[in-house]
Amino acid sequence: MKQIRIRQVVCLAAALALTAVSFDHFSNKSVQAQDVRTPIALEPGRLAPASDLTSAVSQTAAIVEGFVTDIQYDYSEREGPWTRVILSKVRALAGEAPDTIEIRHFGGPLPKGTLLVAAELPVFVLGKEYVVFLRNTKWNVSPVVGDFAFRVDTVDDAEVIVNSDGQPVLQVSGRGIEFGPTIFDAFDTDGSAPKAITGSLRAIDYKPLDRARFTTSLRSTLDAQALRVAGTFIEKPSGEFNWRYQAASASPLAPPPGDVPDGREPEPDTPELKF
Repeated sequence: MKQIRIRQVVCLAAALALTAVSFDHFSNKSVQAQDVRTPIALEPGRLAPASDLTSAVSQTAAIVEGFVTDIQYDYSEREGPWTRVILSKVRALAGEAPDTIEIRHFGGPLPKGTLLVAAELPVFVLGKEYVVFLRNTKWNVSPVVGDFAFRVDTVDDAEVIVNSDGQPVLQVSGRGIEFGPTIFDAFDTDGSAPKAITGSLRAIDYKPLDRARFTTSLRSTLDAQALRVAGTFIEKPSGEFNWRYQAASASPLAPPPGDVPDGREPEPDTPELKF
C-alpha cells in the first residue's frame, strides 16, 4: 500500500480526515500510513491553519529538537486509538521545554486489526531526530502545529531535514518553509523507516538544509520577522473529541477493513474537528 499525501510548499492543509485501513503487521516501530482525506472545517476563533511561518509561530509554545526513543499505542472504547511518541534529549530552540516530551496524537491500531488515522498529522520514525513545533492552544487531535515536525535523515551521505512526505527543506524565510522534491520512498505498512532514493539529491538545484543550517536559518528568520513563541505547551488533549462520530473512509488501495471493536464503523458525519 502506498501513502498518498498532498502538501503545498509553505502552506500546510488544516483539514483532517480519518482513514480505516486493513493492517496485518503492526509493531512499536510502526508509523501511520494514510491514504484518503476529506476536508473538515476548523472551529472559528480557536485554531487556524498554519499557512505560513507567522501563523504557525503564533500557535507555538516551543520549538524543540529531540530523538524519538519510543512509540506506544493506547486504545479504549471511550477515547479510541492514540499514538504516544516519546521525544527524549529535548533541546528548546525557542521557548522552554523539559528533557522528555510525550507527543500524544489521535490514531493507531484498533483491537480487531484495522488502523484509524488522521491524514494530516505528522508521521514519526523510531530512533530519528526531529524538530517539532508544539502548540500553545488547547487541542483534541495533535499537540503539533500543523505538520511542523521535521525529521533529520541522510540521503547520499548528506544530512537533510525532511517533512513527513520525504521532501527536504530548501530554505526558511518570512514566507515560510520551502520544500524540494521527494527524496524518500513512502512509508510502508510493515513499520520500517522510509528508504532514501539514491541519487535524488542530484535532481535538486539548491542544496537542502542540514540540521545545523536549518536551525540557524529558522532562528535568524524568527529574529528578522520579530516572531516569538509564547504560551504553555499542554501535553494532554482537552477531551472534547468524539472519535466515533468522525467521518471515516476506507482506503481504495487497501484490502477491505475489518470491523471496529464493537462491530460498528464510525458513523459518517462531518462535525468540526479541533486539533
